[in-house]
Amino acid sequence: MNKKISPLLFSLFLFSESIFAVSTGEAAPACLSNNFYNDQALDLSNYKGKVIYLDFWASWCPPCKSSFPSLNKLHQELHSQGVEVIAINLDEEKTDAEYFLKQTPVNFYISYDKEGNCPKAYDVMAMPSSYIIDKKGIVREVHLGFDEDNLKDIRNSILTLLSE
Repeated sequence: MNKKISPLLFSLFLFSESIFAVSTGEAAPACLSNNFYNDQALDLSNYKGKVIYLDFWASWCPPCKSSFPSLNKLHQELHSQGVEVIAINLDEEKTDAEYFLKQTPVNFYISYDKEGNCPKAYDVMAMPSSYIIDKKGIVREVHLGFDEDNLKDIRNSILTLLSE
């Protein structure tokens, strides 16, 4: 008996990784990356009770460069209220990220993930990709790319989550 795999079943198998990717309403996946400056492991569970703006970026990404000053301002404004901005760098060479950060310094948490564990866990599809995570560790919003015009909405979403 000759068995055929239906195109739908094949597509589900082929793209199964993205089917199980994190989406809104799901728990934020744990992932392995290290603090950019001291190599300590990043553990998102240490931030329960805070609202997290998790950003995936790379030095070669023009929107990332334009987003960093805005994210730094957001961090400075809301950090004392319980907001953590965490940016995970995905460059293959750490020196590329170091140069980027010298040109665009920030005060929020920078992590480095050369192995690509975190973008796999989150199924990152664009640069930058950002995830707003509530105080309980649930992904509430996903943003692909960066547009300065959306920052007001992002800020309002974060303020809403802070009040929950």
